[in-house]
Amino acid sequence: MQVTVSAEEKRLSPRLRWLSRHSVAIVALSAAVFAVPSLLHWALSGQMVVGDFLDITVYRAGGAALLHGEPLYEADLRVAVGNFPFTYTPFAAVLFTPLALIPAWLCQALVIPSHIALLAAVVWRCLRCIGHLPDRELRRAAVAITALLFVLEPITWTMWLGQINLLLLAVVLFDLTARGRWSGVGLGIATAIKLTPGLFIVYLLCTRRFRAAAAAAITAAATTGAGFLIAPEDSARYWGGTFLDNTRFSDTDGSGNLSINGLIARLVGVGDAQRLMWLICAIAVVALGIGLAAVARARGHELFGLALCGLTATAVSPFSWSHHWVWIAPLAVLAVRFASPTAIAGLLALTFAWPVHILFGLDIHFPVLGISAVPPWQGVEIVYGNAYLLVFVGALAAGYQVRTPAGKQFLPEPGR
Repeated sequence: MQVTVSAEEKRLSPRLRWLSRHSVAIVALSAAVFAVPSLLHWALSGQMVVGDFLDITVYRAGGAALLHGEPLYEADLRVAVGNFPFTYTPFAAVLFTPLALIPAWLCQALVIPSHIALLAAVVWRCLRCIGHLPDRELRRAAVAITALLFVLEPITWTMWLGQINLLLLAVVLFDLTARGRWSGVGLGIATAIKLTPGLFIVYLLCTRRFRAAAAAAITAAATTGAGFLIAPEDSARYWGGTFLDNTRFSDTDGSGNLSINGLIARLVGVGDAQRLMWLICAIAVVALGIGLAAVARARGHELFGLALCGLTATAVSPFSWSHHWVWIAPLAVLAVRFASPTAIAGLLALTFAWPVHILFGLDIHFPVLGISAVPPWQGVEIVYGNAYLLVFVGALAAGYQVRTPAGKQFLPEPGR
């Protein structure tokens, strides 16, 4: 799709021009902020703050189990640092099988470079979606923003663990901002790997993108069916109820569950009342979040609509670790471009990868970074322990302020 963009619209804002001019210094500072706390913790305690790329080793173990005909869900999978459950779909295990064919050290060595590339691609796509044409100045600004997002806790912890969330974000973002006959296929594949992207199908229906919604649903069904053909017993066990059981990997009311369900469970305890409250809240929040996202797209703010949908899916999920909140990245790009300095400071305070493990002398646990990992204190943890839900509430509030059309919005053609 071709859209004419005026010279005025093409020009970068003063903030983006400042980032472009100082991109080298920002990259250096970001690299230091990322590396120094880990090295300092290792020097002081002999323990590494990094997650030892735990999750990619579990993905690799899942692929190996499938190749060797071993069950995926009957028991935890054995990896170098212990036993851990495989929490993804059988189709995801099919996609993970190539990881089992290459050395573990190579998988781990590729994690951070590949995630930096993914993050840079996401930032670039976001900047293109909000109206900027590619030039040298925009490329430098994109490098600077990538470096800034690199030290947000969901992104940092995703990298240390070797998590798949950033890849799924990139797949969905590129798929749904494209305009072509295959739009929706990427979303379908992402949904077949991890269920939460499925909420974007509802978003597509609400925005009258029926062809893309159908493509996503058909692709998700077909790939799930492929999982049944390749691993019928594992598929029957997973879809027979295992996918609903988050207690396989953590307690619902644990401090690591940063979803609405986790908040409710910590307030009232786990039980039937908590599950009913969560269901009611989830339905209401989905209606509100998807409604605002659809309105945002109708007014020309497509990127904001997608970010709001991704945040809504994470908020209403039965269980959301901090690294599941990667849709904060597109929201942060929008904030850098449009938000007030006060709003940016608030977003940074709530999502920065604060080295809590050093500040409070904590041992390694999950998570070790970010304000939500601060130990309980005087009941105030009800606020900082739900930092990402506060960000989500702020995003919903911003949705109410979408009153006038954004005007011309540049969306890259498929393949560009």
